Amino acid sequence: MWRLFRREQQDPAPFYRYLASELVRDLEGRHGPLEGQRLLDLGCGPGWYAEALERLGARVIAIDYDGDELATSGARPSAPLLADGGRLPLPDGSIDGVVCSNLLEHTPDTEAILLDIARVLRPGGWAYVSWTNWYSPWGGHEMSPWHLLGPERGSRLYERRHGPPRKNRYGEGLFPVHIGPTLRLVERLPQLELERAEPRYWPWARPIIFVPGLRELITWNCVLRLRRRPDRSVEGASVAPAVPA
Repeated sequence: MWRLFRREQQDPAPFYRYLASELVRDLEGRHGPLEGQRLLDLGCGPGWYAEALERLGARVIAIDYDGDELATSGARPSAPLLADGGRLPLPDGSIDGVVCSNLLEHTPDTEAILLDIARVLRPGGWAYVSWTNWYSPWGGHEMSPWHLLGPERGSRLYERRHGPPRKNRYGEGLFPVHIGPTLRLVERLPQLELERAEPRYWPWARPIIFVPGLRELITWNCVLRLRRRPDRSVEGASVAPAVPA
C-alpha cells in the first residue's frame, strides 16, 4: 500500500482500487454479503468505492459535492448525484449502509454530515466513516508537513513559500478535523452508536485511539464504524458508551 501511495498523485488508479478492494472485503466480513444492499458512497469522487461495491452486487448511490471530482478520470460511477453531504436528497431510513471515505476533512461541517448519515440510514444500518485527521503525517495534504504548525499559521507560511496548493486549500477544500472532538460529537448524537474506532491502515494499533494527543499525531487516518440505533433506543434517549476524550 505504501508503495502505491507514493505514486498516488501521478497514477492514482492502482492505489485507490487496492484500497477499495480491501475495504469491500472488510465490509462483507462484518456486515454479510453486500449483494442487494442499498448503499451510499458519500463523497464518491471518481467512484473507486462505488465500482468495487457494485462489483459485489450492491445497489449503490454515489454522491459528491464537487463536480470536478466526479469528472476526474477514474472508475466513473453510474448516474452519480451532485449534492451537499449535509443535505442529502434521500428519504429517511432508505439506506442499508454508508461508505464515507476521506470526506470529513473536506467539509466545514462534520456534524451536518454525521446527522444526515444517521437520517438516511435504516434502523440497524451501518456506516463506515474515515478521514485524515489534521495532525497526522498527511493531514495537510499537499501542505504537509507545514500543517503541523497549526491550520492558520501552517497554511499561511506554506503559501508564502510555495503559493496556494494545487487543490485542497485550507478553508476552502481542506478543514481541520480532529479525533477527540469527533468522538465526543458522535457521543452526543442519539441516533448513532459507535461500534469501533481505529486507525485505518493499522487497525491492530486500536489502543492509540484512546490516548489523547498521541492519537492525533500517528493515527494517520481514523475510521469510525457506526450503527444507526433502533428507533426505540432513540425514543429512550440512550447514549453510546463513553469514549475517553
